[in-house]
Amino acid sequence: MPYPKSTLIISVYKDTDALGFIFDSLERQTLLPDEIIISEDGDSTEMATYLATQKNRFPNLVHLTQEDDGWRKNIAMNNSIKAATNEYLIFIDGDCIPYSTFIQGHVENSQKGIVLCGKRFELGAKFTDKIKNHQLTMLDLEKKFLWHLPWMVKDGARHVEEGFYFPSGSFLSNKTKRYVNYIIGCNFSCYKEDFLAINGFDETYRLPSVGEDIDLGWRFRGLGIELKSCRNNACMMHLWHKKRFAQEEGIINNKILKVNFDQNRFVCENGLIKS
Repeated sequence: MPYPKSTLIISVYKDTDALGFIFDSLERQTLLPDEIIISEDGDSTEMATYLATQKNRFPNLVHLTQEDDGWRKNIAMNNSIKAATNEYLIFIDGDCIPYSTFIQGHVENSQKGIVLCGKRFELGAKFTDKIKNHQLTMLDLEKKFLWHLPWMVKDGARHVEEGFYFPSGSFLSNKTKRYVNYIIGCNFSCYKEDFLAINGFDETYRLPSVGEDIDLGWRFRGLGIELKSCRNNACMMHLWHKKRFAQEEGIINNKILKVNFDQNRFVCENGLIKS
């Protein structure tokens, strides 16, 4: 059975350096995405200038912008879903660098009615600096993961078990699969038609966390669209940075979630289509 044509949607905000490492990884993919959408929650001149230099490298590159008016990632993501020309959508964040097998890990496990949920391992500050300063390549870290592992742990890396790559269908891959409780917004994929069924991201969320991941998971399941793990098949590395989220933001977003949850509102009212 042939793989579906895929669109990779990368959520970004100003960080062209991290995006450059993602592009380097995309050039090494064992299976290339058919389209790449840069979903910018803003309209940075620096980002536009940088992406103009990448068009020859990636002819299938699309750059979507919007007014920089606070956190409006969900609006940007919905615009990207509308713009996507392919049937299968893969979502990553702009501070996460995928392994060379990442796109293949999603597409070869794709099924209609299923959301594939991956994870990430989080680098510490020193290893992030090594990558940013070109003292260490992502490919070297990926291929020699066990060699670097003790030093990464010493540097404060988190969730390092997610950095082990196992081919889809292999014994180790099957042994590491677990029940998926929720989507992690930096690493998931599904058929576009399944995202349309829940009316996309809920644009009521205007602060980070919950609305870009947890809210999606329970709404998908409410419509019978199941969450399935692709951990260790579609691996990625998160670059260290200071945490930007405040506890108050989670409280506000959880209130929105509770209202929708109590009303079994699986299809959001303020999504791709406004009701």
